[in-house]
Amino acid sequence: MITRLVVCLLLFLTLGVDLGFAFGQNKDTEFTFLLPPGATECFFQTTPKNGSMEVEYQVIAGSGLDVGFTLISPHGYRLVSDFRKSDGIHTVDPTEEGDYRICFDNSFSHISEKMVYVEVIVDGPEEDDENDEDWAALAEPEDLLEYKLEDIRDTMDAVHKNLERSRQLQTTLRAFEARDRYLLEDNLWRVSFWSSVSLLVMVSVALTQIYTLRRLFSDKHRVCT
Repeated sequence: MITRLVVCLLLFLTLGVDLGFAFGQNKDTEFTFLLPPGATECFFQTTPKNGSMEVEYQVIAGSGLDVGFTLISPHGYRLVSDFRKSDGIHTVDPTEEGDYRICFDNSFSHISEKMVYVEVIVDGPEEDDENDEDWAALAEPEDLLEYKLEDIRDTMDAVHKNLERSRQLQTTLRAFEARDRYLLEDNLWRVSFWSSVSLLVMVSVALTQIYTLRRLFSDKHRVCT
């Protein structure tokens, strides 16, 4: 019984190491930056050959909530071009080996700066042959321990992908929340400002009407009889 537990523990440790190397190929980068008015900012992302890359951006602050977006391949080809959009998601599959250029353009706005949230997810190439050989070697004692390692691997892989997707969705929702909060604060300032202006105009009109009426009914000239 103790021997079976030790072998089982070793299998799970080997399984965890193998999955750790497999999951380590995913690269997730996210950041928020300020794009000055009339400026263009570019960032570079290195990708392996035959992988995949997903780029997501959102404008969370700034007048108009829009920017220009361009994605350029390592060989200089323009893959994606967005003009004055508030958000977007673009996927490149398969990728080329080299540096992709991710550019954001605010040249059409000469007054307002923009706050942009960016998330880049890079997945490495799949190595099915090597992984299958490794798992074939691990599956030798499967009959003895009555464990289905392939099922365990698929389950852990699915759990990992779901957790990654949940984290990405939470980050996206936080970016939407920040943008909505900016819109609410900006609208609150506008409503407060124009409400104050309207109140001032109403008070001025009321005082003017009162003064005009008093002038009409106040006759200082005496009539002789």
